[in-house]
Amino acid sequence: MDYQEIKENFRSKLKSSMNSLLSAVGYGGVIGTFGDIVFTVSSQKALTFNSLKRATKARTTSHEVIGAKPIIEFLGPDGEEISFSMQFLASMGINPTKEANKLREMCNRGEVAFFVLDNKRVGDNKWILTDVSESAETVDNTGRIIVSSVDVTLKEYVVSYYEGS
Repeated sequence: MDYQEIKENFRSKLKSSMNSLLSAVGYGGVIGTFGDIVFTVSSQKALTFNSLKRATKARTTSHEVIGAKPIIEFLGPDGEEISFSMQFLASMGINPTKEANKLREMCNRGEVAFFVLDNKRVGDNKWILTDVSESAETVDNTGRIIVSSVDVTLKEYVVSYYEGS
């Protein structure tokens, strides 16, 4: 086990213990994380997602054959992709503008992190946030966003298949 795996294992166990403690005193638990984003639901705060989709693809190429259908060749697996939607509600203890800005900053920095659900990593690699699309659904009379929806896309971040690279 390398340092990063030990660190993630420790974080996972710590989150599990924290969830148990929070549940015991009436608070909800941590659903998962992506970098500094902590998906959680409690009686005071809800920061979660819906419509989670995970796409696994194969890389192929097509070889044309005169007078016949093309021959498909499998080249290998393609990087996976995860997408989901988030709704930020001020009434649930979330500042929609602040949370959307946090996601945009992660995207602009090219930040990579593990995507964790139920204290388990999703996939074998880290993920990079490639797309953030926000829709302000409710704005108050001062221009403050009260409710917003954000669509997020993560792509699998593969560093290298070659040792020593």
